[in-house]
Amino acid sequence: MLLLAACSGEKEPEVEYAVPDALCGVPTGKEAVEPFFPPGSKLTKTGAALDDGKYASGCDYAVDNAKTLMVSDFFHEDIPTARQIAQKRAADYGNGDTKVVVSDNVAVYSRGAVAVEPCPGYPSDTDGLPRKSFSVEIVAYYPKDLAKQEKTLTRLVTKLVPAVAKANGC
Repeated sequence: MLLLAACSGEKEPEVEYAVPDALCGVPTGKEAVEPFFPPGSKLTKTGAALDDGKYASGCDYAVDNAKTLMVSDFFHEDIPTARQIAQKRAADYGNGDTKVVVSDNVAVYSRGAVAVEPCPGYPSDTDGLPRKSFSVEIVAYYPKDLAKQEKTLTRLVTKLVPAVAKANGC
C-alpha cells in the first residue's frame, strides 16, 4: 500500500517555455492566454501579425509540435454574423459539438470564438477585394478548464478586435 501511495504522488507536467503575453503581435497579457497553452517544453509560432492590414492574416502556436492555438483575422466583402462563421468553424473544428453561443458580436463554440466588426469605407486592397467587415477568430486545441472556456474565449477574442480595427482604420 505504501508503494501505491508513493507512485500516485507524481508531479503534474510543467510548462517549461515562456507563455506569450501577446498573440500574433497583439498584447493580451499572459493571464488571458495561459489557459490555452498546455504543459510542454517548446513553444513555436508561425505566421504573421494580426494588424498587418492584409485581407487575411494570423498565426499558429504549437507546443512540442502539437497544434495548440490558431489566431486569425479575415476581411469580408459583406457583413456576416459571428454566428454564421462560428457554425461553419464548429463543424470544422468542434469535435462533433456544433453548439454555438452568441453574445453581442461574439460567437463561441466548443473549440473557438469568432468576433465580427464592420469596417465601412475601407479601400480595397491590392487585389481589388472590397472590405466591409472583418472577423477575428481563435481555435483552441487545449483549454485547461472546459467549464470556463466560453467566458475565457470571449474575453480573449474581444481583446484582439480593437488592434485589428485600429491597424486598418476601421
